[in-house]
Amino acid sequence: MWQEGLLRENPNNGTLEYLVEEKDSENLDSDWLDIPGYAFKTGYPTENSEQLLERVIKAGSRPGDLVMDFFIGSGTTAAMAQKLGRRWIGCDINKGAIQTTSKRVQTIILEQIETERKRPQQAKLVQTEPETAPSQRSFAVYRVNDYDLQIQHNEAVNLACEHIGITRTKADPFFDGTLGKRLAKIVPFNHPLTLLDLEEVKKELGARPEEERDVVVVCLGKETAADAWLEEWNRLRRKGDLPNKIEVIELRTDPRYGKFFVHQPAQAKVIIKRTGPKSVRSFGIKVEIKDFISPTIIERLKQQSGILAPRIDDWRAMVDSVMIDLSYNGRVFSIAFSDVPEKKSDFVVGEYELDGPPRETTVAVKITDMLGEEVLVIQEV
Repeated sequence: MWQEGLLRENPNNGTLEYLVEEKDSENLDSDWLDIPGYAFKTGYPTENSEQLLERVIKAGSRPGDLVMDFFIGSGTTAAMAQKLGRRWIGCDINKGAIQTTSKRVQTIILEQIETERKRPQQAKLVQTEPETAPSQRSFAVYRVNDYDLQIQHNEAVNLACEHIGITRTKADPFFDGTLGKRLAKIVPFNHPLTLLDLEEVKKELGARPEEERDVVVVCLGKETAADAWLEEWNRLRRKGDLPNKIEVIELRTDPRYGKFFVHQPAQAKVIIKRTGPKSVRSFGIKVEIKDFISPTIIERLKQQSGILAPRIDDWRAMVDSVMIDLSYNGRVFSIAFSDVPEKKSDFVVGEYELDGPPRETTVAVKITDMLGEEVLVIQEV
């Protein structure tokens, strides 16, 4: 640097100085006060500003890279990644976040496709992708877990206790209550009774040497290996004076509680048909949802309403969103159109006129109810 004239000795104090070219910009430090941190475009309470996410994405990735936001919120990360030509994945446990992001990003994708369609095409000697080129022309929504599972489990436990007659107690950190004189343990309903569950009961009883009450374990179903474990455990107690016999109530098969869980899947009546050519490259497709019923929602409303039977005047009140794939390949659902109400009080439209491919295609309509249950209707048109 000294030889190149980029370093010199200050004649006044003898210190070394770097000679840098004057610029119209300056290096950023860690305090980004020159841009807003939050925005209020979508009404989402923690919406970050696009300037902030643009800076982060440009600093941390190149066009074509993959950007992932584990708490997508209002979708600013996905929106800016899409605008900057990055691929992206967004996750959130909040349905409202998914709705807001889906609507926001689809608008950007459609605008990008329309802009690219109108742009004159010219061959290049070197193919380079500009940062603003669409990184993906459609997107899919994957449900990787049931965010409402704990709520459903708690409701199911309360209902099971009511049907079986278990008295709940909060004082015991392990057992859920008592059934008569016996201790009651309810196994989480998202899996059958396993040997590990039984070993946990055994371990807990071992920590209570003075406990002589028998135990009843409530579950939806049980693994085959659990029968042999229970037979051996109870055989030892029949022979001697050992306490803590264990009985299992299997809600799916026990004739006393066989009708406790009878799941009826949601159903939909959907009419899909071609309406006529729209242009040389597109054909009109009409999707009309005539009816939708979710027995699970009806059952929940019955539990809440008590004696009065619930009444739903409009099937759309049970629907969270409608998504349509105009070229479904049977594996990945790529959303070409989605109807996601902006407010919780709004309803989906239920009738849609879309531009589809001119050739025969497979149309898939995914209807998701307010509890997250999905109905997929597929038809070739």
